Amino acid sequence: MPFDWTTFALEVLNFFVLVWILKHFFYRPVLAVLDERQARLSAERQQAEQMRNDAAALKSQYEARLADWQREREQSRRLLDNQLTQARTSAMESLKKRLADEEAKARARAEALAASREGTLRREALRDAYRATAAMLKRLAIPELTERIAEVFREDVATLPDERRTVLRNAAQALGVSATVDIAVAHRLAGPEQALLSAALVQAADRSLPVTFKEAPELIAGVRATVGECLLHANLADELAFFSGENPHG
Repeated sequence: MPFDWTTFALEVLNFFVLVWILKHFFYRPVLAVLDERQARLSAERQQAEQMRNDAAALKSQYEARLADWQREREQSRRLLDNQLTQARTSAMESLKKRLADEEAKARARAEALAASREGTLRREALRDAYRATAAMLKRLAIPELTERIAEVFREDVATLPDERRTVLRNAAQALGVSATVDIAVAHRLAGPEQALLSAALVQAADRSLPVTFKEAPELIAGVRATVGECLLHANLADELAFFSGENPHG
C-alpha cells in the first residue's frame, strides 16, 4: 500500500485536534475533579490528623486525670483510714475512761456500803455491849454506890475549873426567882447527903436556889444535876452512853 502524505497529515491533524479536545473538554474537568478530590483528601487528612492529635491530647488528659483521681482516691482512703483509726482510738479511750469511772464508782459504792455495814455492825455491837454492861451494872448497883458517887460529885463540883464554874454561875444567874435546881439520883439519898449535895451546888453557883430531888433509876448509880441550861452529872448511865456514842439526854 503506498504511503499517502495527505492522509498522514490529516491523521496528525486529527490527533492534535483530539488532543486539544481532550485537553479542553476532558482533562481539565478531570484534573479539576482530581485537584478537588486531592484538596478534599488533604483537608480530610488534616482534619483526621487534627482529630488524632485531639484524641491523643484527650487521651493524655484522661490518663492524667485518671492518675490524679487515683492519687486523690488513695489520699482519701488514707485520710479515711486515719480518721477511722483516730475515731477507734478515741472511742476506746472514752470506753476505757467510762469503764474506769464505773469501776471507781462501783468500788466507792462497795467501800461505802462496807463502811456503812461495818459502822452499823459496830454501832450494833456497841449498843449490845452497852445494854449488856448496863444490865450487869444495874444488877450490881446499890444505894451505897450512889452515895459514894455523890461524894465524888461534891468533890468535883467544889474543884470545878474556872471556865466550868463561870458557865454554872451564868446559868444560875439566868434562872428566874421561882426556878429550882433539879437533882436526879439513881437511889434515894438520906437527908444529910441531900443537904451536903445541895450546899455544894449552891456554893459553886454562887446563888441560893431551892433544890429538888427525884429518883431516876435509869441512871443506874450516881447523880445528875440540872441548873438552868447547865448540866452536871456523875452516874454510870451517862458514862456508858458517852463511851457507846449514844446521847443519854435525848
